[in-house]
Order: sequence, then C-alpha cells, then structure tokens
Amino acid sequence: MIGLAFFVYKRPECTQRVIESIKKNNFEKLYIFQDGLKDEKDREQWEEVSAMVRAIEFADTEIHISDRNKGLANSIIEGMDYVFERHDTAIALEDDALLSEDYKDFMSACFSRYESDRKVMGISGGNHVDVAEDYPYDVCYLYRMSSLGFGTWKDRWTGFDRDPRILTRILKDKEKNGMLELAGDLVHYVTDSVQNRSDTWATYWALYQIDSGCYHIAPKRNLATDIGRRGNGTNSTTATHRYEVPLYTKKGEWKFPQDIYLDERITEDVRRLYSSGSAEKRYKNYNDILSKWLGLKINGYSLATYFIEKKINEIYIYGTADIAGHLYDDVHEEITIKAFIVESKTMKTFRGLEVYDMGDDVELDGIPIIITPSHASGVIQYVFERNRVTNPIIPINDIVDYVSEKYER
Repeated sequence: MIGLAFFVYKRPECTQRVIESIKKNNFEKLYIFQDGLKDEKDREQWEEVSAMVRAIEFADTEIHISDRNKGLANSIIEGMDYVFERHDTAIALEDDALLSEDYKDFMSACFSRYESDRKVMGISGGNHVDVAEDYPYDVCYLYRMSSLGFGTWKDRWTGFDRDPRILTRILKDKEKNGMLELAGDLVHYVTDSVQNRSDTWATYWALYQIDSGCYHIAPKRNLATDIGRRGNGTNSTTATHRYEVPLYTKKGEWKFPQDIYLDERITEDVRRLYSSGSAEKRYKNYNDILSKWLGLKINGYSLATYFIEKKINEIYIYGTADIAGHLYDDVHEEITIKAFIVESKTMKTFRGLEVYDMGDDVELDGIPIIITPSHASGVIQYVFERNRVTNPIIPINDIVDYVSEKYER
C-alpha cells in the first residue's frame, strides 16, 4: 500500500481543492503534516487548514500538527522519513498539487514497473513540458526531477542527503556534469539554499539523482498540476501561469518503454524551460544592457533606429520592470507600442497602456514582441510556443547591440 504524505500549512483554498482530488483517487492511508505557525498574522488561515484536514473522513488519516515552524524542506523530509518507517513506497504531496482522478493508478503502475530498476529514482505526476503527440509512451525519462506529486521507494529514499558538496562531485565528473546541464539551472538553487534564500529539498534530490547517474519518470500528459503559483508560496514568490496545465484522464493500460528512453526533444525543452539563470546572471545582463544603452542616450541615439531600419512599425513589450519602461520612453514617439505583456499580471495598465498576460484571450496579430528580461528570453519564448503564440520574438539585448554596433562603426 502506498503511503500518501500530505503537507499543508496556511493556504485553505488550494488545500481544499487538493483534498477533493485526493478523495477521487481513493487512497487508503493518508498521513497529514501541518507545519507550525511562523507568523501570528497567518493564524486564521492556518487554523482554517487545520479544521479542513481534521474533517477528512474518506480515508484512514493520521494527522501531525507541529508545535513549531520547521520550514518546508524539513517538514517534507521528516514526514517522508516517518511514512517510510511504515511503507515501502510513498508520495510527498504538497498543498498546491491538484491531482487527476487517474493519478494514483499511474503512480501504482510506475511503482510496480520500476521497483527493481534502480536507474529510476523517482516519479512525479506532472511534466511541465509539452510532449509531442507522436511520442510513443505514457512515461518520459528526465534528467530533472519534479516535486509535483512526487513519489519514490524506501530503498531510494534511504540514501538521500541534503549536502551541497554533492554539487562539487557532479561538476568534477564529465558525464554527470552533462546530465546537470540538461536538467536546467540547478546550481543557483543550491546557492540560494546555502545562503538561506530558499527552503528546498527537491533541488538536493535532483542532485542526488544525477550523482547516482539515474533518471526521473514523469507522465506524457499531466496527472497533477500546480495551482499554487500566486506569489504566496514558500519558494514561489512570483505569480505565474507557467505551471498550471490541463489534467489528463487515461483510458486503457499505461504504455512503458522496455529500456531507458530519452527523447531529445523533451530533454531540450526541459533545459529551455528551466534555464532562466541565477540572480548574478540576471544582474549582469541587466547592467550590460543599461550601460550600453546609457552610452547611446548620452550620444543622442535611440533604439528606435533598429525598428525604423527593420521596417517595424508596431511592437508589444514583454515585461513591466525598469527596462520595459525605458524602452517605452525611448521609442514610443517613433514606434507604436500596442500593449505590455507579462506571464501573470499584477497591474491592469503600465505607462498608460493595457497589460496582458498568458491567461488573457488576446489576438496578437503577428506583431513582434520585445523581451525586456532578455536573460530569460529562451524560457519566455518556450512559454509563448506552449501558448501557441507565433509572433516574432526579439530580445532587448539584440536591439541594444545592433544600435551600438551601428554607431561604433
């Protein structure tokens, strides 16, 4: 029997929806772990979640409410340790992972299929990349793990350790370093963790998996989706629609590959999706752009030169931060700015123009989109592709470089 460890804290709306999805999956045993209250201002929501989990009657429940705040990572690790004292397979389900009604069936099938295959370290219910229709199996092998509806076996969990020195070993090994690169940016997550800027266990599991030379299994179509990216999570403080995906219902048997099957399209999409870069990379990119741009402004040059020479009369600007504002100020008298676009908007207008996000049903008419957070242009372009946006994408640094080179000649 699978031990389901359900981790909650203070998000009643998400928690209730996830509880309903757990009920549809008919789990027999449910271990609930609520972390202790960290801030008195959150008490009302925290107590509301406590009441919710105590009211569950559809499964055999065991509830553990901590009298101190352990933090997300410690809560999950201690909870999974507890469940693995009682089960050979376990799932770590957070309060923002909404499940398809076929989630348990998929996890059970994977636990059985890969029980003796030590090359598989873990399983998740979600896959954040779009897998092509012609992909022949229901499961994908990945270099990167996902904590979305994550499950594993006791014999894999036993060797897990949150030791940042594991990264040093990987970087010294050519083959493992290659796996690390294909898993997307993990290094800066470790840096953030060491510097107490994030509270993560999953990053260390991903490194543990790579150091073991192993893989992660995820479904071709999503059986879990992340409903918690509204800026109020422990580690997700920026609102985004990126990880909310439709849930899948399976008809028939699950189809597994006979051996390890790595699809290069999936591997590349994972790398693109998780390669937004470290804070240091973002700041360097930001400073490089602004220093070149300032030099142009001092000499009386405008980025409008790029658009005029390329015969571009209308643009959308992606982003609403400083560089987006600077671009508007620099070119709006020469070029028509249609609107601003963000992944998940927090304002209706910016610089007097409408702000759209990925959740809006907007016809963009093939007009070029200028990416102002250019350090993440690859990720943003991938998200556009997922949302069937085919407009030309132009990173702001390409425009700055073009104008700089023109006037340096």
